[in-house]
Amino acid sequence: MGAAIGAIAGGIGYGAALAVQRYWRLRALPYSIVVAAALLGIGGGTALIDRLPFGGRGEVVAVDDALPYMQLIKAREPGLYERIETSVIRDQEEGMSPERVRANAASLVMSFVSDKSVFLSDDLTYDLAATTRDQLAYLGDRGDHQTCSEVALGRAKGDLDARLSADLVERGFSNTARVLAAPTNQDAPRMPAEEFRQLATRAFADASQKSGVPPEDVDNILAGSGDAVKTCKLMKAFYDALLAQPVEVAASALRTMTSGERTVSP
Repeated sequence: MGAAIGAIAGGIGYGAALAVQRYWRLRALPYSIVVAAALLGIGGGTALIDRLPFGGRGEVVAVDDALPYMQLIKAREPGLYERIETSVIRDQEEGMSPERVRANAASLVMSFVSDKSVFLSDDLTYDLAATTRDQLAYLGDRGDHQTCSEVALGRAKGDLDARLSADLVERGFSNTARVLAAPTNQDAPRMPAEEFRQLATRAFADASQKSGVPPEDVDNILAGSGDAVKTCKLMKAFYDALLAQPVEVAASALRTMTSGERTVSP
């Protein structure tokens, strides 16, 4: 578009040159005016385009196309849709890449899913945790322990899908759609504090034994200051132990753990 504006400026320069020629009765048409006008037009046109929203170039991410389940979000969670809309527009105005725009939108959805997970049915709560466990296993097997530890400690970002298998990405999409469509159950049971403490103690003891991570490292891992490899191994084994419980028991414990009302400690 800058070149087009330059061509227009060149045409204007050409007309100006003819006017100057006739007024001053010049024999030689000053083409340098045309060239200068065109160059100025191209430079000015490019600068103008660069100042337009989204830089005037590259892919523009439409809000409704930012994520695969935007229509469901729009229909079921208008507040979340508005937050994503604000994020998408702001990020593009700041010149972020389409990948980063979508990742930031996905982070908002991940946070929403986490918050809502304490108000879901037993089966869906269990399935969310099972998917997390399988993500940890996949990332650990691929040696991506840093990402694995971030997922295990609830610190994953919206660009997680790029590091997962197609099957796990599809499961994530499916789970997110289920959460968005699910009713909120304010009375979903959570495990009492003492019962949860005992279950967590047994689960971490079992996880420590099976992962080979020493019990004395568990506190640092849960505080987020542990080694990424150990964090990945321990937390995958912890989810294994937790998910070995009956669905209703595991779901109740998971709601307590996710809610942040209890300290997850061995």
